[in-house]
Amino acid sequence: MLDWCEDEIWSMKACHATLGDPDELPERSAKLHGLGRGITAVLVLVLTPSIIAQRAFEKANHVIYESRDGKATDLGAGFSPVVTQQGQVALIRGRFFMYGEEFDCKNKELKNWVAVYDPATRAEKTLFDRPLPFWRDDFVFCTFQRMQLAPDGSTLYLTSPVYAAACALAIIALKQGTVAYVPGVEDVYVIVNGPHRGELLYQQRMDEPGVHYPFVHARADGKPIRVLSEEYLEAGLDKVPRLKAYLRSIGGQIMVNGQAFPN
Repeated sequence: MLDWCEDEIWSMKACHATLGDPDELPERSAKLHGLGRGITAVLVLVLTPSIIAQRAFEKANHVIYESRDGKATDLGAGFSPVVTQQGQVALIRGRFFMYGEEFDCKNKELKNWVAVYDPATRAEKTLFDRPLPFWRDDFVFCTFQRMQLAPDGSTLYLTSPVYAAACALAIIALKQGTVAYVPGVEDVYVIVNGPHRGELLYQQRMDEPGVHYPFVHARADGKPIRVLSEEYLEAGLDKVPRLKAYLRSIGGQIMVNGQAFPN
């Protein structure tokens, strides 16, 4: 499994770091302007009737927020939205970057960051805007492809296209400012209810036997619990019967583009 980081998937020991001073990170094209040591903002996410009534979803490269009364608001360019318990919307700002595309952590037009929009006040604040080195020593990354939050808002999950062959997952403890990495993770979802609430489902590249991308049920810290089937949510919610059956068997749901799955 993942010859380039074979021991890190299970032990997670070599992939931990602390988000310290920006100058301590590998240099790219400019000085880094992060949030300092640790991030104090904490959001809370649970699947309650009020959140089910509210939703946020992607449409034509924008995020749309739909209130309880059905009123839709275009929040502008962004993707991977999550509705919090407070009824706010966390989302990745900026456009979607593929591996190999030019990015610049100094240029707002050439990077991603995580923002939180409050529909009540129409105000937006930044939750996370800091490059991550993952375990590479040549440069840092500020392009993200999927964002999730722990139900209690304490942990931020971000995938980033760090290799041509696979992405990777960053698990960021917002208060402590620490980060752990899980290699090969292409996509990630937090289980939002049931006895396994707060645990993860991520899709990970595995190299044996042959290259494949199964879903993995994992603990909140990224440590695998069980390897599941190779199915693809982007093919449609009706195209993942084994994943659907597994979630029902453990009494959990995930949110897929504003929709609870399985419903």
